Amino acid sequence: MNNEMKNKDDIAKDVENCTKVFTLSEFSRETGIRIELLRRFISRQTRQMRNEAWEKIYPSVKELLGESDSQRPRRVGPAYRRHPELVEMVSDQKVLLDVFNCISSAMQQELLRDWAQKVQAQPSTYTSLNAEENKLMGLFLAMSAEEQEKELLLLVTKGREYIRTQR
Repeated sequence: MNNEMKNKDDIAKDVENCTKVFTLSEFSRETGIRIELLRRFISRQTRQMRNEAWEKIYPSVKELLGESDSQRPRRVGPAYRRHPELVEMVSDQKVLLDVFNCISSAMQQELLRDWAQKVQAQPSTYTSLNAEENKLMGLFLAMSAEEQEKELLLLVTKGREYIRTQR
């Protein structure tokens, strides 16, 4: 389907299927097409979609349609870091760093303040981590195993909510 135009029923079904994965507002923000136009097209109130509108939609939906050469998910947060210290960490520590780096700096500072009120700890001394990450890791390691699990699950939930708002 690369350059040829699909018929309007197929396109309407594709757009409707995409709105099951994304909210209509997320899909509108991603494609740059007004929500009203997308609604009219899904409900088949419009006769046809202009080529320029389809050209905006197609890059966003081609992976969902199975027509993309690349099946890689979009990257959220910084690129993967390779360092012997990071490889040696347990998975909870790696997840902690990943989620911490995906949230906003305001959320990071709030998390560090909250955890500092719960436990007293010295920053860790990993050379591969920056000062904030070392502070976070020191606080995390000072917690009991039960607290670590509870706080990490709470952070992952907050991180997922934050990422969902960034689409």
